[in-house]
Amino acid sequence: MIIGKTRLHIDGNDCDLGPAKHRGVLTLLLYHFPQPVRVDTMAQVLWPGSSAEQVKRNIQPIISRLRSILTKSGTGASIPKEGNAYRLLLPREDVIDYHRFRKLAEKGRAAASRGDHQAAKALLREALSLWNGRPLEELGGQWADHCRDQMETFDRMPAFYALLDSQHQLGEHLEVMAEAGRLTATQDPDEAFAGLYMRSLDALGRYSAALEFYAVFCQRLFEHVGAEPGPELRDLYKSILRKQESTAVPGTTAPHQLPPPARSFTGRDDLLAKLDALLGDGDQGRVVALHGMPSVGKSQLALKWAARHRDRFPDGNLYLELRGAGPGTRVTPDDVLAFLLRSLGFERIPATGVERQLELRRALGNRRMLVLLDDAHESAQVRPVLAATPQCLTIITSRTRLMGLKVLDHVDLVAVPPLSTAESVTLLRNEIGRERSDADPAALRDLAGLVDGLPLGLRIIAQHVANRPDTPVGDLVDEFRGQDGLGILGSVHDSDDESATLPAAFSWSFRDLPEDTARMFRLLALNPTAEFGVDAAVALFGEPYETVNAHLSTLVRSNLLDYGVAPRRFRLHDTLYGYALHLVRRDEPTQARKQAMTRLLDWYLASSAAAAQLLDPQTSPVPPLPGMSAKPVPLADQADALRWLTRERANLVAAVPQAVRSGFHEHAWRLSANFHEAYDRSGHFEDVLVSHRAALKSCTALGDLEALSGTHSNVGMMLYRLRKYVEAREHFEAGMEIAESVGAHEIKLICSHNLAGIRLAMGEVGAAIELYLETLDAVRQSGYRDGEAYALNELANAYRKAERDDLALDHYYQALAIRRSIGHIRGAATTLTDVGRLHFERGEHEEALRTLHEALTLHPIGGDRTRTADALVALTEVEYDFGRFGDAIGHAEEAVSTCRVIGARGGEGRALHVWGHALVALGRLDQAEERWRQAVDVLRGVQEVEADIVSEHLADVKNLRNAIPEPRSSATPYFTATPSREITERQN
Repeated sequence: MIIGKTRLHIDGNDCDLGPAKHRGVLTLLLYHFPQPVRVDTMAQVLWPGSSAEQVKRNIQPIISRLRSILTKSGTGASIPKEGNAYRLLLPREDVIDYHRFRKLAEKGRAAASRGDHQAAKALLREALSLWNGRPLEELGGQWADHCRDQMETFDRMPAFYALLDSQHQLGEHLEVMAEAGRLTATQDPDEAFAGLYMRSLDALGRYSAALEFYAVFCQRLFEHVGAEPGPELRDLYKSILRKQESTAVPGTTAPHQLPPPARSFTGRDDLLAKLDALLGDGDQGRVVALHGMPSVGKSQLALKWAARHRDRFPDGNLYLELRGAGPGTRVTPDDVLAFLLRSLGFERIPATGVERQLELRRALGNRRMLVLLDDAHESAQVRPVLAATPQCLTIITSRTRLMGLKVLDHVDLVAVPPLSTAESVTLLRNEIGRERSDADPAALRDLAGLVDGLPLGLRIIAQHVANRPDTPVGDLVDEFRGQDGLGILGSVHDSDDESATLPAAFSWSFRDLPEDTARMFRLLALNPTAEFGVDAAVALFGEPYETVNAHLSTLVRSNLLDYGVAPRRFRLHDTLYGYALHLVRRDEPTQARKQAMTRLLDWYLASSAAAAQLLDPQTSPVPPLPGMSAKPVPLADQADALRWLTRERANLVAAVPQAVRSGFHEHAWRLSANFHEAYDRSGHFEDVLVSHRAALKSCTALGDLEALSGTHSNVGMMLYRLRKYVEAREHFEAGMEIAESVGAHEIKLICSHNLAGIRLAMGEVGAAIELYLETLDAVRQSGYRDGEAYALNELANAYRKAERDDLALDHYYQALAIRRSIGHIRGAATTLTDVGRLHFERGEHEEALRTLHEALTLHPIGGDRTRTADALVALTEVEYDFGRFGDAIGHAEEAVSTCRVIGARGGEGRALHVWGHALVALGRLDQAEERWRQAVDVLRGVQEVEADIVSEHLADVKNLRNAIPEPRSSATPYFTATPSREITERQN
């Protein structure tokens, strides 16, 4: 016997099996019978941590002792050795209580499946009578605990369920109620036994008790596993609810049909407050329609609000699923009226809709009730109900924006957006468990970001995480992120209920779309990101603007698409974008997808080329793609081009690797080259670097050496901006070598110029000056005026680092003259910024102010945020020196804001440093201390010397007996072009 204490029971007597280890070995042999048990297994269970030699010495005498006992017992049992294992041999399997139990239970279930419930009851009762103790009592440790859990879960509990089910079939409802009730109260929540208990209560006519039990069970289930009941238990609940309602006498019983809100309901405080404001003024005739994308939580929001205000509706509540977008046949308006009448206890339903309206209106009278109409398809489906329930407070949910109700019926429309990041994290923490969630909060936020606030998606992800308790959440984030489309969110293989997956939820809305609109939705997944403009959609779909705009409006009305933040722009929710990607791959022919992609990439390429030409007319344009006929977006001027490139940055940057993956290599490198100048100005270096690296692959695949050399130069420039000088030099050298081999003279000059910049950045000032002089001679011979200005400006920077200020100023002003003459606004603003800083360092404050202010009037036109930040920091320093502390503070605030946007930590820290000094000069010590704390945090790891200086200021700020030195004293300059000069200290 192994159910309980291991015993050898013969003729009513127990044989002495010896010490605990002897009984443990026999337990293992009995449990695994008739399979052999390896010595390794015995060692793991009985002697964990012992050496193999020690286990061998222990096991042999125990086996010998057990063999002796079995021989004397006369049972015919033996224990032969088989290699490195021992096997127990018995004349019959059923002499072991556990194996006998399994045989009897199997026969009992077979009898039940034949409908012989009397025989099933007898067999199952006999089987369960053998379960008289804790199985494998002699064994401890994780392995034994796991085995016991398996025996309980897969042996004992299924036998109990089968017994109670047969008793239910035999009409023994009181017995089933008692036993199932005991099991549901003492065991972990189990839906099977909960169903049996509710069915027994149902059979006994105790509907209210069954419904109350369901509510309590839902709470326990959520607290235990963080899940809602499955469809079978939910259907049983609804069935009992209908029976309870049918027993009511019309007008005498208050119906309570609302299901309880989900235990996982999280957040929504703002929306609940909004509903309070709309519905909480005592006007029983108010109507609110909640609309939002599929599975965003509209119904749960309505149920949560209703549960909070249950006392406001003493006459009860009515609930009806209209199946506007869900599975099954859509409920007609007349059938809605009929259902509500039956809910009020009416047995005879009028024949026509008008008569039903009148009857319902008379029945409700002045009763204070809440009516929840869930999942409406359109306004016409619910309008007759609103006319028949004028005194009721009504909430409607729909995936459609019910504009008809808003315009004609004065219904308040409330959009239900996805959960916020904080709400998503809270929901995941509740589902996964606090201990595991708090172990890696950052990973939990990343996990929430994968779903973009969709409650159903969050619960699906949480279940995947819970199913893998030994895998760090951070590793799961990387795995889930690597799956495109809906990934794990769309898998039906992990769920026993297809309706609990996102594709099913989305398909109910998608199936109602007109055919062409459905195709528009699919094709939107080919756009590089989930956000796009109408012009991109026109290119993608290949139809006129009016047609495409109509399709987009239909998708917005169906909440499958949302408006963007700017006019004529739209956005797909991330999970809907994944669903569209799933559909386009499944339903759109390969050739059709390729044609749509070609149209879209042609439009992005043509438009980016037009914008690039406006931004930098002096630079040779990227060669156009042969045969391309796409019309670019209309752009008026440089500012217009910058605005368009800013709006489309995410799409353009993502389009390059997408084009590479899809084999559109000609598009890929051209797109990358077109937006290089714009995003270099705006400081999006990391994003552009990813695209340029992808473009390198396309150039290599095409064998286009000139394009390859230019792309190497672009990659090098982004690395230079990121101060990765060694890697940048490698790309500049590779670009120059390839350019020389194919005669690309202009690209060679650019690479040479940039290599000089690398030398300067790495402190090799003399070598940099020589290279700049060579480049300057070359560009002058070629007549490349813009290149000449660049070379002059950078040569001036080199002279400045060499402390040859007069030469530096001369070359700056030469560069400025050229840039003004050719209309290069960005270049002129850059040079003015450098000139202003140099004048300041020379003590020429009036000239510094003039040039820096002029630079700041041009930078917004050129769109160079990096140099805008440079100018603002320099101006802050000049104004502080002039004693214009208020102006210095204002420009420091602008500088900090700009630096934070572009991630320029050095500039941010420097501006905060000067800002603090200006505040000290005005006697605002507390504010100064705060700015300097921020400065130290920002400068650590970036400019340690200046961080130490600011730390000293903090030590002195509360006691001005110690002098606080000037902000530029002994500080490392922020700008690489600024020489490291000491400025005389002076007290504030």
